[in-house]
Amino acid sequence: MGGILGGIVNAATGGLAGGASGAGASSGNGASGDASGAIGQMSAAFDQAISKAAEITAITTVKKAELDAAKQRPQN
Repeated sequence: MGGILGGIVNAATGGLAGGASGAGASSGNGASGDASGAIGQMSAAFDQAISKAAEITAITTVKKAELDAAKQRPQN
């Protein structure tokens, strides 16, 4: 489990609960209905959404800067 959500989940649960091994607890894919698999899928979805939002922000920032540079401002 990685990213921000992984840190929050680990902090809230105190790490791996019930003595589960690291590989078994984080390798689930949610197909069996276990909570760790579902958390892993949500974490991956949030990480992907955050990276896409960062890409969009970078693109829009550049476009806004180009638009501002193209605007004609009155000279005082």
